[in-house]
Amino acid sequence: MFSSKSRKEPLCTMEELRNICLFPTGGIQEFPTENSDEVYPGIYIGNEASAADVNQLKNKSIGYVLNAAYGRDKTLNMVEPLAPKDYALAGIQFLGIPAVDCMSYPLDRHFNQAITFIRECLHSGNNVLVHCKQGISRSAALVLAYLVAEVGMSLQEATRAVRNRREIMPNDGFLVQLCNLNEVINRKH
Repeated sequence: MFSSKSRKEPLCTMEELRNICLFPTGGIQEFPTENSDEVYPGIYIGNEASAADVNQLKNKSIGYVLNAAYGRDKTLNMVEPLAPKDYALAGIQFLGIPAVDCMSYPLDRHFNQAITFIRECLHSGNNVLVHCKQGISRSAALVLAYLVAEVGMSLQEATRAVRNRREIMPNDGFLVQLCNLNEVINRKH
């Protein structure tokens, strides 16, 4: 006997997203060739080095920097390329999120804060750099959350759009959390 409620298939899966990230390279993880890349108008994803050079930030009209790996614990791949006061002196707004790049880390608890920060930046007419240590996992996941929640993309569309401009690979735990966000925002009732 079948239930009157049919089970709904998820709108996306971790495996599907992983395949989108790896498809251009035939299943091989590649690392970015640039320190930062503009992945959506006004939004750059970058590595630690991309956040350390104020002159380069200014050349790219970056007025906001979101460090998704903020901290000094090198064993957890945390980075602090510049102190918050150095960004302030350069006229750059800064947000530090102390996320750890491990599957069990609840990055989703930072989604709203990151989305608000990116929105504020773009509404101000500036560009934003979202970075972590390598610019592959934590920073990419936060940008994907923004594209789903604010721009209205499906997670698959957002992942393809970003992956076409930068090599990314959020860890599996982050992919699951992004699928959950996508489900909440895009599920048709």
